This record gives sequence, C-alpha cells and structure tokens, in this order.
Amino acid sequence: MMETSEPEPPAEATSSDLSSFDVLLFKVCAVAIWSDGAMAAAERDHLSHLMDRADVTEADRHELRRIALHSVSRSAALDEIDALGPADKRRLYERTLAVLTADRRLRRGELRFVNELRRRAGIGAFRHQLVLWRATPVRSIFRLVAIAVVVSAALVAVVVWQRAEDPALLPPNELGAHAEILLPQAPAGSPAMDSQALYKSIRHSVVKVNVLVNEALVGHGSGVVLGGDRSGQLYVLTNRHVIYHELDEPMRLSFEIQLENGIQLPAVLDFYSRTHDLAVVIAPGIGGWGLPAPLRMCSDLAVGERIFAVGSPIGLDHSFTNGVISALRWPMVQIDATVHSGSSGGPIFDDRGRVCGIVTTSHLQKDFSFALCGETVLEMLDERLAVE
Repeated sequence: MMETSEPEPPAEATSSDLSSFDVLLFKVCAVAIWSDGAMAAAERDHLSHLMDRADVTEADRHELRRIALHSVSRSAALDEIDALGPADKRRLYERTLAVLTADRRLRRGELRFVNELRRRAGIGAFRHQLVLWRATPVRSIFRLVAIAVVVSAALVAVVVWQRAEDPALLPPNELGAHAEILLPQAPAGSPAMDSQALYKSIRHSVVKVNVLVNEALVGHGSGVVLGGDRSGQLYVLTNRHVIYHELDEPMRLSFEIQLENGIQLPAVLDFYSRTHDLAVVIAPGIGGWGLPAPLRMCSDLAVGERIFAVGSPIGLDHSFTNGVISALRWPMVQIDATVHSGSSGGPIFDDRGRVCGIVTTSHLQKDFSFALCGETVLEMLDERLAVE
C-alpha cells in the first residue's frame, strides 16, 4: 500500500502580502468616494476592482472591506500622505485618479478631495486639469479644445510669472508699472432682467478666490472680473483682506481663481489699495472663460432698489441671493441681501447686470451687510496707476 502524506493545512491568512502603499491607495480612494456622504454601486465596484487587482490574502480582503465601510478618516489618510516622499505622493495621486476615473466622471466631493491630494503631491493646477480632461469621458473634439485652452493658458502664465517673480510677497510699491485696465461699458438702454436671466448673464463674471500658503488652502473669498488690458489679460477685483496675509519668511503665499464651471487657474497679485479694502489679481488664461462686468456708481443708486449678490459664502460656490439697497452711507452701500464669510470681494449687481458695489463686511447678528461703492473702485485704479 502506497504511503501517502496528509495534506498540509492551509496557511493562515496574513496581511503581509499587501504593501503599505496599496493599503494607503485603497484608503485614499475610499475617502474620496465617501466625500459626498454615500457610496453608489458603481463606486463600490471600483473599490472591488482595486482589491481584485492586488494579490491579497483573505485577511487582506477583510481589512480592505472594513476600510471600504467608512472605517477610515480623511484627516488620518491625509496625514499618511504627508509622510510619503515626493515621488510616492505623485504616484499615489496618479493611481488614485486612474481608479476614480476608470469609467466615469468625478463628483464634486471627489474633485475637491483629489484637488487637495494634488496640492500635497506638488502637482500644478494646469497639469491637474490636463490629467482630468484626459481621464474623464469627454467627447474627443471637446477634450482637444479644452486641452488646447489650458495649454495656451499655461504659456501665458509662464510669461506672467517671469514678469513678476512671486508678486504675492511684494508690497504694492514694488510690483512695478501697471497696465491700464480697460473697463467695459454697459450697453445703452439695456433692459432689466428677471433673476434667472440675470444669473445666466453674470455667472461668468464672478469667481472664487482661493488663498494658499505653501500650496495648502487656508482661506477663500469672492471676486468679479473687472476688465482687461490691451494685451488681453483680464483682472479680477476682490477685497484686500481676502488676499493680504503677513507670513513668516519660509512661507509662500499664492492664489487661485476658481470659475463657475469648477476650473481653477493660478493667479498673481497685481495691486492692493492702501486706502480702500480692494485688491486686483491677474488670472492668466481666464480670458477664454471670464466676462468683465460694467460698474455703476453710487451716485446713480437709490434706496429701495433691488440688488443681487453672488459669491461663495462658507464655501457654497456661486451662491445667488437678492435684496434691496437699505441705505447709502459713503463710501458704502448698505444692503439686506444674505452674505457670509467667503462672500467678501464678491459683487452686488443691479437688474441690468451692472456691478453696484463690492461686498466687504456683514453683521453676523443682523440682516444687513456693506459693499464698497463703485467710486472707490475708480479711486483704487487711480491709486494703482500712480505707483511707479
């Protein structure tokens, strides 16, 4: 009788086969997917696909399933990302995008998390947009047009940065000569619009202004496209307190302009006023998207007129509210439209799409706010041109 040996018992499952990088990649994808508060069936399939791609044990699968069931915190995952070296951060960014965009577009919450990931990985905003357009299912002709626009914007951005080396760190009298900003004129006899038509006409004039320190988002405000110069550059008007930050020497201040469609473009400081709470930034590449809005002076306004405010209060991008002019208190317009932190620098419009003021402060316990008059914008522009 042939002697047979008893089969060896199966090896106990361990998680040793799964690398720490694979676990972190899975965590980051799970955090991104849960960023909108829910996991759809297609999203669950993406995590399962990521699990199947790795050669993992049953114990590994159990651990990954636990992570997928919302057992990982965003802050913990970001702390682990910060501990990686530059090369691993870029690899994690690329792998995460490859998983999340395998067969669909990114949702808003996922886009925000991935944008935070690209900042921590040191990926530039233009490169990020190019990667997104390549990865998401856009029809080829539109993808080519979009890529061409972003590449052109990147070339313009390089020129601007060469002209003003890190102007965000320079006081206004060191920023050099300023080109004259050409302001748009409202068409004569332009008709009043209802609120829906008005929003459609002005939504490309309003932007979100992101403030970054060492590439990390530290705050935001709102802004409006003020006008352009003869070279085709467009200028965004916002509040001085939105962009002015005193930093220690090693820290670097930078800005981004976020458009209504979610596209983010790097911006550089052009000027801030010492007289009024106003500042101007240049956003290279915004010319293909932004629409300058005409100004209306306070001397032409009346108490009781209906006005509309657009901005990004408490991070709610492009919020549209309405109210009336409660009082004219030079150099301010008092309004009752709802504005909050993040609305600073945003415009108030009349029903013909003219900018009647720039939101600068609000009373948190009372239903009124203040916007700087159009005349203060003209004074700021004169102050800007007077700087040698």
